[in-house]
Amino acid sequence: MGNTPKNTSGLPWYGKPGGILFIQWLRTVLAGFILGPVAVAVVLAAVPFIFVAMPLAFLAGCGFGALSATGRAMPPGAAGRYVLPLCFAWVMLPAFFPFIFIGAFNGASLTAFRFLPAVYMLGLLAGFVARERRRPDKVRFTVAGWVVFIVLAILPLVFIGRGVWQDAVHAAKRGHGFERVGGFSSTDLKPYDPRVPGAVTARLEGASSFVIRGADNLPVLDGAEAAFPVYAAFAAACYPDMPPLSDEGVRSYDYRGLEEGPLRFTNTIHGFRRLVYSDVDIFFGARPSESHMRWAAANKKELVLTPIGREAFVFFVNEANPVSGLSSQQIRNIYSGKVRQWKEVGGADADIMAFQRPNDSGSQTVMLRFMGDTELEPPLADRYVGGMGGVVERASEYRNAPSAIGYSFRFFLTGLGGRPRIKMLAVDGVSPTPETIRSGAYPYVVNLYAISAKSNPNPHIGPFLEWMRGGQGQELVEKVGYVRAE
Repeated sequence: MGNTPKNTSGLPWYGKPGGILFIQWLRTVLAGFILGPVAVAVVLAAVPFIFVAMPLAFLAGCGFGALSATGRAMPPGAAGRYVLPLCFAWVMLPAFFPFIFIGAFNGASLTAFRFLPAVYMLGLLAGFVARERRRPDKVRFTVAGWVVFIVLAILPLVFIGRGVWQDAVHAAKRGHGFERVGGFSSTDLKPYDPRVPGAVTARLEGASSFVIRGADNLPVLDGAEAAFPVYAAFAAACYPDMPPLSDEGVRSYDYRGLEEGPLRFTNTIHGFRRLVYSDVDIFFGARPSESHMRWAAANKKELVLTPIGREAFVFFVNEANPVSGLSSQQIRNIYSGKVRQWKEVGGADADIMAFQRPNDSGSQTVMLRFMGDTELEPPLADRYVGGMGGVVERASEYRNAPSAIGYSFRFFLTGLGGRPRIKMLAVDGVSPTPETIRSGAYPYVVNLYAISAKSNPNPHIGPFLEWMRGGQGQELVEKVGYVRAE
């Protein structure tokens, strides 16, 4: 008799089975998927340690899961009393937006903090089911119920497993995902490293007038890809006691990278961040982007930009392209999307493939300054290239068609190993040569900077920068292939 369903015809909608089920769903969604995530996100935003945040997220999920299961339930004979609300709640998972706050406050995407939503979901599931199983009118778990429960439990575990696998791949292929120097470089920098036997590092004619003895307190150097031969030459001249690379270090150069010792390379984006975080003492590259400067100011770092060389910002095309020069306005028209055919600027009847670089890279920062008030057209996915070497290869070989255009620094095309099958364009009628760079006739000359933090206490930085600007430092700058600083 106790299991006989009651007559609900005279009850309001919320007293009928369908109304009760709807209220149960609503309670599950409100408590477990809105109130819970908001509360957890706010609390965990202040927790810097993942080993503390993980159990807190799970326990919070258990609590809100149990809370969402309380209240009136379906009649005892309704087997879907708590399985259906769970399924409905999981369908709502894409609206799980409050956990965005956790990632926003706690750091980068490739950290264990992004697993917190899945951990919370496991707790939510456990708390909900545990609370329902303790009810005196609990429903017998059928085979279908167990299947639903197992699937719901597996989903967050699959998410966590996939993330761990991605992190393992990221650890094996660090940096920007390139093939060389631990994933940070698209070109082979090993020949320019003075610690590698047979390196072609630029050398002074005589002994350096400035040296830092000992292996301790050597200023740590990092920089852009095209700047590596310059600051590697500085290290070779001024760090006579710099620890050499082991045989294993030389063998693993390409896949382990240069993240230890005084001579490092993590490219522009990572290297600049390391400078702001005080992991690097001097960063070598072009003028930082506006976002980099704002980021440094937000971290209370006043930067000192010391010009140590001059360089041309150049545009290049496939060597088979009949176009040998463009005006500044023609280039802006190409990169803004106003001009899409080479025949519009004196070339062949072919689409223009205009390649770009990532934001905050050295060349992209200069390109944005070149464009001025003219907005860059968003690039297609296959025309957005991470590495400097990649954009050169695309311009020379992409689909075997001489229709690509790219931009870079002159030294990367002429000094860093040389690049066949491409040619640099004259801009406004002037070709980028050492003479036109030196005289200022070429319209887009930029400085190569040695960038340091004004608050850095290392006593060697000031004299080192002064030496770079002096005769011997400028001798090396010129031997590498740059033009002397003014």
